[in-house]
Amino acid sequence: ILNKRRKIGMEKTNQIKQADIRERNLKNVYTYVLHHPGVSRAKIAKALELSRPSSSSLVDELLTIGAIFEDGKDRREGGLGRIPIQIKADFRKDYAIVLFWQRGKIDGSIVSLEQGKPYSERRMGHCAVEVSSPKEFGRVSLDILRSLREKQGKCHYIGTAIVLPGIVDRERKCILSYPLGMDIECGKKVISELEESGEEAIGLFNDNAILGYAAMERLGLQEKNFLYVNLSEGVGAAYFMGGEVFGGAGGNLTQFGHSIVHPGGTRCSCGSLGCLEAEIGRRGIRALIGREEPLQRILENKDRERREYEKVRRKYIEDFALALSNVSTVVFPDLILLGGAFPLWGEEFLKELREEISRIGFSYIMQDLRLLYSEETEAEVRVKAADYFFSREYRFMERGIRGIHLG
Repeated sequence: ILNKRRKIGMEKTNQIKQADIRERNLKNVYTYVLHHPGVSRAKIAKALELSRPSSSSLVDELLTIGAIFEDGKDRREGGLGRIPIQIKADFRKDYAIVLFWQRGKIDGSIVSLEQGKPYSERRMGHCAVEVSSPKEFGRVSLDILRSLREKQGKCHYIGTAIVLPGIVDRERKCILSYPLGMDIECGKKVISELEESGEEAIGLFNDNAILGYAAMERLGLQEKNFLYVNLSEGVGAAYFMGGEVFGGAGGNLTQFGHSIVHPGGTRCSCGSLGCLEAEIGRRGIRALIGREEPLQRILENKDRERREYEKVRRKYIEDFALALSNVSTVVFPDLILLGGAFPLWGEEFLKELREEISRIGFSYIMQDLRLLYSEETEAEVRVKAADYFFSREYRFMERGIRGIHLG
């Protein structure tokens, strides 16, 4: 009896391993086609080091589920010789819902998973709904996704990606977001509400990770190690290593904005004194100039309010250069991308920032440090949130996404 049970256990283990291998190969073929549209079956087999029969079997399965499609002519011009059928990524009948949680509201979008189309066309519809309190984000999100699903009718829904400014903690099953006014207890209740709703295929992600992913895809940085820094009300970041977000997309391992640049400085919402976010975010500007003033307005009025502008600019350069110098000695990135509101400062600011980093930083590392602005459109970010969710959680053998995924 023991031998029989052992044999059954080994057979189940082997079946699981074979299924995992098949899933990985299906994903590899799809990903290769996605980044090499118009490829042939022979090229897929060669590039992925698969046998022709195995490659053909995987392609046929992906064709069956609508993940890819074949396109191309049977003969070359003049009728001489056959040309291979071109294979391209598809999923044109599938869509995802993307919800961006913001202070006091939720921005909802319907995103087609069809590849190769402009972002504006893939974002098929959107809405904005007010949220009265932090504890309402879960309930309102469920109402929005169900409403948007009804409008899509017979199209195939694969899941909902929720993007938010804050930490999505997988281990503690909670959200912590100062911009949303959501503490840990509130964040736990919101996640419980989503889990108990009966809805499956929901993913919750930190906004900096999604913004960085969008930049990586646009600039082709999959093989690079880079830091994406986002300036909004505060300062957030995500670090990417070889195409993957360090620590996942929950935001709990890269709290760049809460690195201390002024010990004993401005009190931050996190409780610390002198965080980068507190010093050059909304609170920092208020403390510096004595009133609440959006950064964009300060920059627009720089000729009329030159003294005020120079004070803010100097503060940004000194504090931000210190934070970037410190983080670069830890992770040594190939590139630092500055997104969100950073491009508003212009090229002269970027030049001065480089000079300050070179002046105060570890010279061996700083001599090769590259800084670039990164500007994402709203449609691009919504589309890439759907693509990130799909690429990480979709299971080809199950034909979909199952469960609630945190970060």
